[in-house]
Amino acid sequence: MPDFDEQWKHVSGEEAVAALMRPQQYACNEQRVKEFRKNMGIRSWFNKNALIKGKVCLDAGCGPGRWTCAMIRMGAARVDSFDLSEEAVKRCQKINPKAYVQNIFDIEPNPVYDVVVSWGVIHHTPDPRGAFSKLSGLVKPGGLLYVMLYDKKNDWYYDGYRGDGCVEKHAEWEVLSFDEKVKKCEDAVAAKGGDAHGWFDAFNPKYNYSYTPDEVRAWYAEEGFVKVRTGCIKYNINMFGQKPA
Repeated sequence: MPDFDEQWKHVSGEEAVAALMRPQQYACNEQRVKEFRKNMGIRSWFNKNALIKGKVCLDAGCGPGRWTCAMIRMGAARVDSFDLSEEAVKRCQKINPKAYVQNIFDIEPNPVYDVVVSWGVIHHTPDPRGAFSKLSGLVKPGGLLYVMLYDKKNDWYYDGYRGDGCVEKHAEWEVLSFDEKVKKCEDAVAAKGGDAHGWFDAFNPKYNYSYTPDEVRAWYAEEGFVKVRTGCIKYNINMFGQKPA
């Protein structure tokens, strides 16, 4: 079972666990558009929703569909959505009925998208650089690729669960029962703040790799992207680049 199946199963719906719920974060409403604009670095100098309106878009690793919702509301001509987690896709299908289950490493090059968004996804794969290359092969000439990855500068905060030793550290998490996992998250909230859902999100994935902005910028250059810019980078690396026309 993919790492996030357990999480999404208990975030909403009949099996929701109150400690893990963030109901407002996943509601499909205009707030998702505001968050999308802020996080992706879409400034006021863009004419309304021009970056998305009328464009063919992909939400690669859609989760329950937060950015799928935003792009639909911003007037995309089409939004395709996929995720490895069946539980996440079930929730995204309430927003985009055609959302589907897909492993990013099974993707074949198909440069048809004006905008590809992959938010907090590829650092949870065994080969983030390879996943980035797969996404690059989906962007049409002149199109944009947005990615968010964990910033290495924050690894210290996660007690070994993020960064180069994450796979080994994950072995401690795997032996816990679900109730013990929730308790560990609640203990982290008491010690460091945040909420249980956020800590579950931090502890649960086997792969929690992190990078520096320069490393990610180099990926864009190696794949031939230009005009590489950053969005909101307070906590994570949020970057986008354009494939030359």
